[in-house]
Amino acid sequence: MDLRLLRYFIAVSEHGTVHGAAEAVRVAQPSLSRQIRRLEQDLGFALFDREPRGVTLTAAGRAFLPVAKDLLTRSARATSTARSIALGAGDALTVASANTTVTDILAPFVVAQGADGPISNAVEALPEHVYSVFARGDADFAVGTRIPPAEFRSRVIGHAYLWAQVHPEHPLADSPGIRLTRLVEEPLIVMSRAHGVRQMFDNAVSRAGLSYTPATETESSSLALALAAAGRGICVLSDDSRYGLRTVPITAPDGDLVITLYGVWDDKHFAHARIEQCLEELSDFVAELYPQASRR
Repeated sequence: MDLRLLRYFIAVSEHGTVHGAAEAVRVAQPSLSRQIRRLEQDLGFALFDREPRGVTLTAAGRAFLPVAKDLLTRSARATSTARSIALGAGDALTVASANTTVTDILAPFVVAQGADGPISNAVEALPEHVYSVFARGDADFAVGTRIPPAEFRSRVIGHAYLWAQVHPEHPLADSPGIRLTRLVEEPLIVMSRAHGVRQMFDNAVSRAGLSYTPATETESSSLALALAAAGRGICVLSDDSRYGLRTVPITAPDGDLVITLYGVWDDKHFAHARIEQCLEELSDFVAELYPQASRR
């Protein structure tokens, strides 16, 4: 089956019009219409009901859509696998992960592994999209903080703190931990509500029967650190410290606030044994990096 036709079919289904899909895939509208007709002839059923204002999927089209997406995903993963094999059968692995995880954990791990380490590339994504990047074949494995999808193999590779990032001259800077009841009394610099670390913090505050009003909300973790370093409050992040800030664990009534790190891979991957070995070594590295959190 021509994968190009499947891409056209998916584009039309997503845009709802042949015109919109034609612009997205950069194909002339008459040509795209002919290609969709050709695919329908090959399949033996209509994919769309044509209407004056656009098109809608038929029942058969709705049933075939996930099949088309799966075929394209498998094709992308095959291409990725072939590229990895050409680079050296498991010696040049690509990992999908969030920017913070790459910066604070994976990049230092690559340095510690030295010249013979297997990771050669990282695809950064928002935490909620990390596994999707891996699933569509853009990476050989993933390291994420969300619950892994059931269709893949996974393991816990460690835990990292949700930190209170404190100015070095603040009275709490040298504390071994900050109780949540004390922290909510401070001017807090937090991420926007869409971010996982904000949701985790808000959930902990709610479970403790507390409340707070942020001093500042931001979309940028780098700016949050800069604002804390400028003395505008304490920022709540999982990032490692910068600008001389002190990182202090946050203690809730049910324990320190820590983030679980998951390694996710496909046991059908040609280099699955090397990936599992890499995750085992990464787990040991995380245990050394965050010894208190890893004892949980």
